[in-house]
Amino acid sequence: MREKPTGSIHQLGEADAATLRRLWAKTKGTNPPKTFTARLMRLALAWDSQAAVEGREISEVRQSWNRIIKDRSGSGATKKVAKTSSNPIAGDGTRILKEWGGTTHEVLVTEDGASWNGQSYSSLSALARAMTGTNRNGPKFFGLRERGAS
Repeated sequence: MREKPTGSIHQLGEADAATLRRLWAKTKGTNPPKTFTARLMRLALAWDSQAAVEGREISEVRQSWNRIIKDRSGSGATKKVAKTSSNPIAGDGTRILKEWGGTTHEVLVTEDGASWNGQSYSSLSALARAMTGTNRNGPKFFGLRERGAS
């Protein structure tokens, strides 16, 4: 059974991973994902704690609503709107030059994502991952977002 998050956020900062796992199970009713580090558990538990104090919806409820909205958006018009608004920073046909690994790379933003070296990618993030070998925020990696913005 789920319980309301208890304790202060300061206590979360001092808790070790085992304590955070117990608190997660107690408040969320499940074990945390195996891939979650202590830092991620702290962030998620702090979010839920703040949401409870401020009377906002917890992340689990927000994610459930997002799933429902996604499942119900089956019409072509809705999908088209979502697709065009997914990359408002750089439109179809935008050419991006990126210096990486001592080489200047040319990337072309397409309607379906982006292309680089003759390959198509579903997003700038997928392309950045292919280019660098690590997970990256594509718009940020290609300089399309300010450094302070997330």
